[in-house]
Amino acid sequence: MKISVVGAGNVGASIAYALCMRELCDEIALVDIFGDVARAKAIDLAQSSCVFNAKTSVCGGDDFVLIEGSDIVIVTAGSPRKEGQTREDLLLKNAVVVKQTAQKIAEFAKNAVIIVVTNPLDVMVWTAHKFSGFSKNKVIGMAGELDSARCRYELALLKDKDASKLRAKIVGAHNDEMIVSASNISENLNENELKVLKKETSTGGAKIVKLLGTSAYYAPAAAAVKMCEMIVGKSDEIISASVLIDDELSCGRLVRLGRDGLKEILELNLDEDEQEQLNKSEAEIRKNIKFLKENLE
Repeated sequence: MKISVVGAGNVGASIAYALCMRELCDEIALVDIFGDVARAKAIDLAQSSCVFNAKTSVCGGDDFVLIEGSDIVIVTAGSPRKEGQTREDLLLKNAVVVKQTAQKIAEFAKNAVIIVVTNPLDVMVWTAHKFSGFSKNKVIGMAGELDSARCRYELALLKDKDASKLRAKIVGAHNDEMIVSASNISENLNENELKVLKKETSTGGAKIVKLLGTSAYYAPAAAAVKMCEMIVGKSDEIISASVLIDDELSCGRLVRLGRDGLKEILELNLDEDEQEQLNKSEAEIRKNIKFLKENLE
């Protein structure tokens, strides 16, 4: 099993480290336009594996030939959010990066499953699908599991409980319009508690950006690695991921993953207001995809 990570910044390097520590694959390739950064981090990762006697080999550089033969390619390349920026502010800039990356993946790793992490996530999933030429099931986005983890974290604080004992699944767009639905949360919440939980979950990423000056990376990395575990068959649990709904929409759904990527999309159980919120956010995603179709090709 070979997993490649494109982008050796905070998120990409954290993903590679988590892959090493969980010994999820035999080989990791770390690729970045700054080749020496990728090479240095690959050496550091390989040495960290030696500490724990992990068997994963790691290589790094700026040549996409390194990803050849990958089973999974995780795309983190692009600019992270800075304070005051929305995910949509990064739209065209990061779309160019994801387009070029997708074309390279199609050239060197044509049988891989692509996991997209670059923001704005839902639109970047469409971009990777469009310019890789891969089937819809082969391109999925990491966002829902991150948002779900943030929701569980906030729920644990709200209810003073162990987060590992709580369940929460977030669907919809990876932005402030994400759907925090009572039907997908294990705890009984009153109206005020649900309102607080929605606010704290949807602003979870922005709070870290404000404190850190850049996007989070440990939790996004963990969520991406969890998706890899689903793909390699270590678990068949239901997770949340951004998937292609049709040729002009990618959005978060509850899904099952397997060796060929997306196996199943489950039906959503939303109330009328939540469905209206989902429709509104999906319309915005379609608008952004239309913008890219007109300005990226």
